Amino acid sequence: MSLNKRDTALILIILVLVSAAILMPFFWMLSTSFKTQIETMTLPIRILPQGFYLGNYIEVFTRHNFLRLYMNTIIVCIGITVPQIFISAMAAYAFARIEFPLKNFFFVGMLIALMVPIQMIVFSRFRFMMAFGWIDTFRGVIIPGIPSIFATFFLRQHMMTLPRELDESAYMDGCSHFKIFWHILMPLSKPMLISMMLLTITFAWNDLFWPLIVINSPQNFLLSMGIANFRGQHNTPLNLLLTGCVVSMVPLVIVYLFSQKYFVAGIANTGLKD
Repeated sequence: MSLNKRDTALILIILVLVSAAILMPFFWMLSTSFKTQIETMTLPIRILPQGFYLGNYIEVFTRHNFLRLYMNTIIVCIGITVPQIFISAMAAYAFARIEFPLKNFFFVGMLIALMVPIQMIVFSRFRFMMAFGWIDTFRGVIIPGIPSIFATFFLRQHMMTLPRELDESAYMDGCSHFKIFWHILMPLSKPMLISMMLLTITFAWNDLFWPLIVINSPQNFLLSMGIANFRGQHNTPLNLLLTGCVVSMVPLVIVYLFSQKYFVAGIANTGLKD
């Protein structure tokens, strides 16, 4: 069904208004990062800064050592993302392509576990970290973050949509399950794998709840913890807080821009086949 000019114009206006509502907080954050602390408290509120003050960025990288926070966060993100995607993909392959006893029972149990909030298991998880001596270490943040029911579920749903004739042809050629998984299903699942990778990186990059429980030493702080430290008991320097937010967003924006095509394709092609 084709749209007339009036309907097209109405849709464009709605899209522009929705986009403006979404982008306005980011524009405000970027603008405030170039303001002095006095400007952030000036009334009436000014959207644009009087001048592009770079002192906030200098202070963030020197006084608050954001380069160290960057390195810590990158280590944690890589440590979580790489094994999580690989293990979740193998589990998804097993649930999607291999028949074994009680498969549906385990899959339903996994989905039920997905509904349990992390707050209900945080004490048990913390006790495990204490028993292994992983408190105030990157391992204490990375290891509990590797298992992902969410990634396993979506990768399984995607693999269910792929033709089983591929497996049968590979079996006839003498391929094992791992060869089928690695050489056939993994390349065909590239958009979905990249989509899950982006979601995992985003969550690990922004996570504050669990690192705040495990990490104690300032030298092991992550970006989310460094930004949270800008909040004072009596006063919060909004210019530094929002500058830290801008700095922390840059890597995620760059990663998304380079993988946008695969991300959109992965989300669009996600199947919900039983």
